[in-house]
Amino acid sequence: MNIKNPIPIDNIGDPYILYFEGKYYLYATCHFNGYYCWISENMNDWKEPVVCYEATDKSFGNSCFWAPEVYFFNGKFYMYYTAQWKIYKEEALRIGVAVSDKPEGPFEDVLNEQPMFDFGYGVLDAHILKDGEHNYFYYSRAGADHYVNGAKESEIYAVELGEDFISVKGEGNLILRPEQDWERIYDGEKQFWNEGPFVMKEEGRYHMMYSANFYASKHYGIGCAVSDNPMGPFKKYENNPILSTTDIISGPGHNSVVKALDGKYYCIYHAHTYYDNPSGDRQVYITPLMFQSGKIYMEHPRLDTEQ
Repeated sequence: MNIKNPIPIDNIGDPYILYFEGKYYLYATCHFNGYYCWISENMNDWKEPVVCYEATDKSFGNSCFWAPEVYFFNGKFYMYYTAQWKIYKEEALRIGVAVSDKPEGPFEDVLNEQPMFDFGYGVLDAHILKDGEHNYFYYSRAGADHYVNGAKESEIYAVELGEDFISVKGEGNLILRPEQDWERIYDGEKQFWNEGPFVMKEEGRYHMMYSANFYASKHYGIGCAVSDNPMGPFKKYENNPILSTTDIISGPGHNSVVKALDGKYYCIYHAHTYYDNPSGDRQVYITPLMFQSGKIYMEHPRLDTEQ
């Protein structure tokens, strides 16, 4: 597949692609109270975006609309997204769910001014693994008010998704936290993140891709961990990070993976739009992904060249 990087979509974050009936639908953090959807037939040429979700009085959130992911369940499309719960003045991120008959929307909130669940702490970055008859729901615990040994820390949890696709079963199970040396680099404030989970099943094992460090830092990158059970425990790759800053891209992270029409896997992620000025302005990259010796492997992209 001929893909040229970077993809001409910028000022976004946390890109996610759904492949459905011959088309690719890209959703991302878009810096307004909702989300756009970009549509392509080849992941190279993208149409002008349409607004696929916008907050209403029914929404639980009123700001911080981040990291949407969309799944097809029983004839409908479900969007899981992060937002600031409007009943709080301080940061209180939660995850909501909206539904549509079409992948490009419009999506409407399922619940009335309520998030999917409330475990008493901030959560973000929803992701779902479909595994046989079970669906597993992964999320990050927000680090703004979570301190471990004097440092802010974001961790990754897992819980089973309910049969209604809008509830969860039980409490979240902690499965990943920032422990490797590369994950504990900081500039100024001590804040160590594990976030943006994405899980793939390969030969009976579960590989979780995740991002670490601060998104607006050149130290942001993608790591991976593996488990024999979707609920963990997960063991991190010794060669982490599997994707990180080079001389041509800065801060690659918060990825998703799509199996394309050609039968191959592609990793979709963001990196800083301005190499020397890391910030929330990020652009989309798409890189082939493969498994080698039981582990995920990706090549760093070559800019404006075919992949």
